[in-house]
Amino acid sequence: MRQNVSLSGPDSRLPRIPDWRQLCAAFRRVTGHNPGDHLITRWAQALAHLHRTRRVIPERTAEVDRRRDDVVTLIDNWVSTHIQPRRGTERIGPAVDALAAAYVDAELTLAAVEHASEPAVHEAWIHVSALAVDWADLITEVVDGQPPAPRPTGSTTPIHP
Repeated sequence: MRQNVSLSGPDSRLPRIPDWRQLCAAFRRVTGHNPGDHLITRWAQALAHLHRTRRVIPERTAEVDRRRDDVVTLIDNWVSTHIQPRRGTERIGPAVDALAAAYVDAELTLAAVEHASEPAVHEAWIHVSALAVDWADLITEVVDGQPPAPRPTGSTTPIHP
């Protein structure tokens, strides 16, 4: 079985939590279904599928939401069992679910518009990228105990005189 190894923390033999790129690949069904794929990518793929189902078949919302809760719990339990978390373990599953929801929303927004350059598409992918950054910060906090650096407030666009 293929497992990534964490290069941080006191025990470098601990399994690693997938990064945002691996999660997004799972949402696209590129990973998460092959032998040896990380269990969290399998569950990430399942969450994306559930979000797609929820959007396409709204009458199944209650059933889908119960299943999403189950998958979020599986993720949190895996992290508690396989990673020696420093803190925040219970936030991992919900973070994967939120990133899956945003990713599915962005892909469906893109599919629904006439031009990919429409503002709604841009905003949807900006939301995905913000959650990807949050994911990276969360993993650093949970695995290494390192709280995220403060983010700048206001505009991050450089102003040229």
